[in-house]
Amino acid sequence: MKKLVLLLLLTATAAIGLSPNVATAQVDRGSESVYIRPRVGISYYMGDSEKSPVNFDGDMFDKFPYNAGLELGYQFTPSYSVGLAFRYGDYTQITDFEPQTDTRDHPTTRWGVSLLARKLMSSGKIAPYWAGGINVGGGDSYVRSVACANNVAGSCVTQNELGFGLSAGFGLDFYINPATSFFIETGVDTSLPDDAADGRKGNGFTGWDFLGNNSIGLKINFNRVTPVEVADLICPVEAVDAGSPVTFTGSVNAKATQPVSYMWTFGDGTTAEGMTVSHSFPRAGDYTVGLTASNGSGKYTSTKTCAVTVKDPCLPAQITSMRASNMSPDTQTAVAFSANVNGTKGTYRWDMGDGSKMTGEAPSHTYSKAGTYTVTLEIENCAGVVKRTMTITVNPYEAAICREITEMNSAYFARNSSALTDEGRAALKENLDILLECPNLNVRVEGWASAGERKPQELSEDRARAVEQFYVDNGVSAGRLVTTGMGRSGTGSKKDGLSQFRRVDTVPVR
Repeated sequence: MKKLVLLLLLTATAAIGLSPNVATAQVDRGSESVYIRPRVGISYYMGDSEKSPVNFDGDMFDKFPYNAGLELGYQFTPSYSVGLAFRYGDYTQITDFEPQTDTRDHPTTRWGVSLLARKLMSSGKIAPYWAGGINVGGGDSYVRSVACANNVAGSCVTQNELGFGLSAGFGLDFYINPATSFFIETGVDTSLPDDAADGRKGNGFTGWDFLGNNSIGLKINFNRVTPVEVADLICPVEAVDAGSPVTFTGSVNAKATQPVSYMWTFGDGTTAEGMTVSHSFPRAGDYTVGLTASNGSGKYTSTKTCAVTVKDPCLPAQITSMRASNMSPDTQTAVAFSANVNGTKGTYRWDMGDGSKMTGEAPSHTYSKAGTYTVTLEIENCAGVVKRTMTITVNPYEAAICREITEMNSAYFARNSSALTDEGRAALKENLDILLECPNLNVRVEGWASAGERKPQELSEDRARAVEQFYVDNGVSAGRLVTTGMGRSGTGSKKDGLSQFRRVDTVPVR
């Protein structure tokens, strides 16, 4: 039997020392719950009758030194608890050194009640722990005396004195499931006064007696709180539109003790409650969205976050109108283009119709050649591409004189002649310079004859054709000339004298 007791003590002590290296997996033993801890084991005693728990010099084999106990307590945290423990055991060593002359069966059972605090030293599957507290206990015992030991009648006095003292213990807790664990424990209750436990005092031992046990048992939690942990968040991966509702969903560990509360923060100063929520961000930007879950009356919390990118909503582009600063420019005038556009801003691409490509909301362009051009605006945004066109007519460049001239030189002829004179050519040369400089300027060539000339109509036509030919021969397009014979000139001409009626006028036409 003493080998068994010794083995239990050595096993518990060695396991406590080695356990931190045995199991490192973290487990949840719960918190905020009521528990019970039934246990059974072997009792041992150290005091004035026996000074060692393993040195059994007396006859202890008549009875088995059993020990049993039950603890009821409260688990505050996964590692800390407080309980009220009741013990009852048969401490047979109390009678180890009775004189052989004493043949009576001395009482050896004792009881005790302890208030214990217990602290686990790790959260692994095999967790060492210590316990400490105070106790009070009692039980029947003989007051030791020589006369009692010699069986003198009436000399043995039975006492039932309460003892009190400190309690201490060490053990290993083996995790089974969140509500149950198995434990091995060695513990001891000190007892004062010196004779309260064994009826003997002043026998060379300390002023304390020790009632101990080596036990095994189960710890069972009731209404335990499993801390909540946010397991996952379902957040949008792609950028979302500002002002559009977005759904967020969270999940927690399935074994979390209910009720669980959920609080979302969206990074824009707003919050929402619930496992699944919908939220609209007011403006574009990058936001950190967080879910905090709590249970155990708010004692346990867990938070997880995700990043959300918010963009302005994508609206299809609409080109409502196109404008040009000058709808009839010339080849030296820059034209500024613009457009009224609704929708999400995009990229502007302009085709000016003459092979030129431009970008930007308001480009400026100068056409090098006269003509009619189709201008195309293409806008591409997040919703796609839209197009619109407009037409612009470009005129050749005109100098200021082209816009201001109202009268040109006349060419004069000899009587009954349609041949140009040197003086006439000189006058027409000035007209020719203007016509070549002003390609937009057209003219009407009017031939005249004076009174007394033969065949005045034919002569006026011939004179007009002579001037026309002069212009054409010198680079003026015939399409710009309208030639007509006006016949005989009447009186009242702007020129005095009949010689002034023999002429051809070049009249500007716009």
